[in-house]
Amino acid sequence: MSRAWLAAYVVLSAAVFAEEPEVLITRQISLSERAQVWGLSESEFRHYENLMAGQRGHWSPGLDPITALGVSTESAVERQRFAELFVKTEFERTRKELAFQVAVDTAWQRLYPQTPRLLSPGRSLQAPSATLYPPRTALILRLTDTQGRERLINLLQRRSEQLDVHVVGTRGDDAALREWAADLPRLEQALAEGRVTLNHGDQFRTEVDLPALYRRDGVGQWARVE
Repeated sequence: MSRAWLAAYVVLSAAVFAEEPEVLITRQISLSERAQVWGLSESEFRHYENLMAGQRGHWSPGLDPITALGVSTESAVERQRFAELFVKTEFERTRKELAFQVAVDTAWQRLYPQTPRLLSPGRSLQAPSATLYPPRTALILRLTDTQGRERLINLLQRRSEQLDVHVVGTRGDDAALREWAADLPRLEQALAEGRVTLNHGDQFRTEVDLPALYRRDGVGQWARVE
């Protein structure tokens, strides 16, 4: 074997091995797992897939399973169950998104304290027709903070959009949270009417600048407004 031929063989072999396709191993998510993510049974999730393959999928492409099942059922019992499941899911989603937005704001202030933060054009120029989520406000305050308490009273007097109140310093003690709320009759009334949610806020305990007011826009994005 000549040296020239051997060199060509080595180069060709290297090229062949270099171009060998990468093999990706993926795992298909089972029907049971997809149903479990949404708190549904397998038969319910299968029914959802059938709904989205028909008129509902044409009318509302990308609709989540809980909403699709809730608006399609003729049973009042099922409608109530899906409504409660939707509220629980929405609550968890809202809580996590708000917690992340607070963390983002805190990181921005720590890393770029002298640089003002601007909203992206896509968020500030959203057309009214693009509104997917109803307006919602969240107030984060400390248990012993007089200023936060006064801000809450002012918000309750407005009786406008839904309000989530997160109280920092309760340490997960429901009795302490109820005792704090008992001194605010207007808050208890709003809770009874379903206009307000009251939550332990210790996930925000590292936040220095409190009280803080956040508002959710029509596309589901939270931004601090006060």
